[in-house]
Amino acid sequence: MKQIKLYIMSLWILFVLVLVATLNIPVSFDSNATFVGWKMLLSINNVVAFLCILFILMGLLFYYQFNYRLKGAPDGLPIMITKIENINYEYVSLFMTLLSVIAFDFNTFRGAILFFLVLLILGAIFIKTELFYSNPSFALLGFYIYRVETGHMDIISNGSILIARGKIKCRDKVNYIKISETVFYCQKSKIRNK
Repeated sequence: MKQIKLYIMSLWILFVLVLVATLNIPVSFDSNATFVGWKMLLSINNVVAFLCILFILMGLLFYYQFNYRLKGAPDGLPIMITKIENINYEYVSLFMTLLSVIAFDFNTFRGAILFFLVLLILGAIFIKTELFYSNPSFALLGFYIYRVETGHMDIISNGSILIARGKIKCRDKVNYIKISETVFYCQKSKIRNK
C-alpha cells in the first residue's frame, strides 16, 4: 500500500498538467451570470479534471502521512549512512514517459478511460520493478534520491534506495519508513552524529 501511495504522490505534476488541459467551466462575466447546469459541469473533460483534483489531494494527504510518521514513529532507530550516491538523474526517463500520456484526447469517454488505464499499467510496472521513486515530481518537492550503504545490512541492505527530503551525506543518521525491500522514505535524524 505504501508503494501505491508513493506512486500517486509522485504523479502530482502529471495531474496538474491534465487538470489544466481538461478543466472546462464556462463562465460568463456579465451582469447576467447564471449557473451553467450540472450536465455542462459534469462533462467528460471535467470528470477527468475532478478526478485529477482528487488524486492531487490524495497525494498531499499521503505526503503529510509519510512526514507525520517519520516525526512520530519511524520503522526503527536511526541508521548511519556509510556510503552514498546521488541518483537524481534517473528522473528524466520517467518524465518523458509521463508527458506522452497528456497526448490523449480527453474530450471522449474512450480517451479518459485510456488515460487512467495507462496510469494503472504504468503504476503496476513501476511498483513491480520498484522504479516508482524515480519521478521528477519529487525533485520539485525538494526530495533527493540516493543509493546507499549502511552498517546495518539486516535493515537497509547495500544498494538500497533512499527517498529523502533534503540533502543527506555520508555519516548522517536517518529515520526511515520501509516502502519495499530496497526502497525507503527517510529524513535526516535529529540525533547528533558521533
